[in-house]
Amino acid sequence: MYASRDGQSVDDLQASDVELLEDGVPQTIDALEHVQVGAPGSTRARVFVIFLDTYNTQIEGSSTMRLPLIKVLDRIIAADDMVAVMTPEMSPSEMTFGRKATVISNIMQNDWAWTRRGRTERRDQKDALYDACYPAVGSNANTPANEMKARRREKLTLDALDGVVTDLGSLRDERKAILTVSDGWVVFRENQELAAAQKGRDQGSLVDRLLRRPSKEKSDETGGSKDGAKDGGSKDGSAKDAGSKDVNYVECEADRVALARLDDSQRLRSMTEEANRSNISFYAIDPRGITTDPASAADKSAGRRDTTTNAASRQDSLRFIADNTDGLLIANTSNLDAQISRVVEDVSSYYLLTYSSSNPKLDGRFRAITVRVKREGVKVRARRGYRGRTADELVSSTATPGAAGKTMAPTTPANARTPFRIRTSTWVSEDTRQGAFWVVGELDYQTRRQLAWTAGAEAEVVVLDARGQEVMTRTVDLKSDEGPFSIQVPETGAIAAGEYAVRVRIRSQADEKAELTDTARVVLREGAALGEAVMWRRGLSTGPRYMRTADPRYTRSDRLKLELATDAPTPAKARILDRNSNELSVPAQVSERTDASGAFKWVVVDATLAPFAAGDYLIEVTQGREKRVTEFKVVP
Repeated sequence: MYASRDGQSVDDLQASDVELLEDGVPQTIDALEHVQVGAPGSTRARVFVIFLDTYNTQIEGSSTMRLPLIKVLDRIIAADDMVAVMTPEMSPSEMTFGRKATVISNIMQNDWAWTRRGRTERRDQKDALYDACYPAVGSNANTPANEMKARRREKLTLDALDGVVTDLGSLRDERKAILTVSDGWVVFRENQELAAAQKGRDQGSLVDRLLRRPSKEKSDETGGSKDGAKDGGSKDGSAKDAGSKDVNYVECEADRVALARLDDSQRLRSMTEEANRSNISFYAIDPRGITTDPASAADKSAGRRDTTTNAASRQDSLRFIADNTDGLLIANTSNLDAQISRVVEDVSSYYLLTYSSSNPKLDGRFRAITVRVKREGVKVRARRGYRGRTADELVSSTATPGAAGKTMAPTTPANARTPFRIRTSTWVSEDTRQGAFWVVGELDYQTRRQLAWTAGAEAEVVVLDARGQEVMTRTVDLKSDEGPFSIQVPETGAIAAGEYAVRVRIRSQADEKAELTDTARVVLREGAALGEAVMWRRGLSTGPRYMRTADPRYTRSDRLKLELATDAPTPAKARILDRNSNELSVPAQVSERTDASGAFKWVVVDATLAPFAAGDYLIEVTQGREKRVTEFKVVP
């Protein structure tokens, strides 16, 4: 947060002077600290990462741009600041923080020709592979390879920026700045034409489709030479001759389909949201706009060939990440001094305001922040807001060290087949406003028969509340012949109404690399005396017994049972509906049983599925004014 009056910073605000609202709701401020880097007794430091976007910057050989960029960085970064350099070709673990003189001098002066965009002599192996797989036909140079290379480079750049944001998020609370030097990005979206580019084309025999050797002419075009190196390349792998080897066409096809599905607009939004959570701001520097010789830069730009977008739309992507993280885009010389002063002020003197949101929902929605100062004439600039966490993100952020880097499985659609899934069912007492929920985990039947899972598995169940505090951790041994597993949270007693996140990770006993994960958001709502349904199944896969299930798909030979927890005395009734909510003539039998704890009873609904055709159905259970609807599917 920045406070000023008549253009001068205000440095003596107290928490009582500030009013904070989230989505219009007043919040309690936990702490307000004025950070002034370089002040006597201050232990805070300014932290910068210079991100050189090697894949999307085209300024090599431009003497008019080199010096201005160095000068801008020199004016922003002070001698005692902590600074690191990052590129898309590095891992975040390779970032090393040092002092300004060493870091900037090394990267900017010793190796100025660090850009790749538009440079044919610095292609990597993937570029050469795509050119070999999709050669130009006649005078038509518009092949899938061109867009694939552009999409892959943009993906690698955003992957690296995501890694930088994650790494900086683990540092101290002070503001961190990412100085992003780039021409900007196309911001690719899904392209169905690229995904279907090869359909209908004659790819020759199966052998040719799987393993194709480029022609000699194509090898010459890609810069091959007898000693295995390209012009400007080397024999160590930085620029190998793709034409000298057989090319795996299957790899090209897999990459083409995957790259065609990219949605980088969503990636940019997610990245800025994570940056806001970690007090990180992007200060984007478009090197084309800071030259003192605009005519020269314009001449060079006019000669570039860019078939996907123009400079203005690329610059919009830089402006997006800057504006949404309270940063700034530096892209012209007309107000360069003011822009540099703004960056220096942003990271040198500011307020750190901390609060705990009164909104505990794990819904992933944007939450707008409004900051006001009660003093007359004082203006405030602060971040616009942030996106609340989802259950997946909550359990990911608190994962054990052994789980670092694992990808969380998305919530599984009810009717989709998946190797492993979990299902949760909740209940809250109307009297005590406390309750419990049940977690059922299930390996798909075909997955259980795979060799890696026949020896059994171990399930690790982690439950967190909306604040990220651990509610329960439990390990369950799974035997391949036992089917699903089920646990109650908490195992005894009750927990308060609210939101919780559940992660279940199962590991094979036979193959330590075989691992499956699913997560769920659980909401225990007050005022609902009738709980959500726990699903049971009896059929060929279970034998003569009923077993709890996480899979809502049933066959006609199965028998379906639902159990809904309640402490209300009112009798319940049930009916079966089609997908359009029309009642069917097939009856549902309703009974009750008391739970072993004695704290509540179960409403039991039993249905025979033999009369049903394949399709989607609903079971509606009503108890007084309460109603619960459970979806299920009959499959062939």
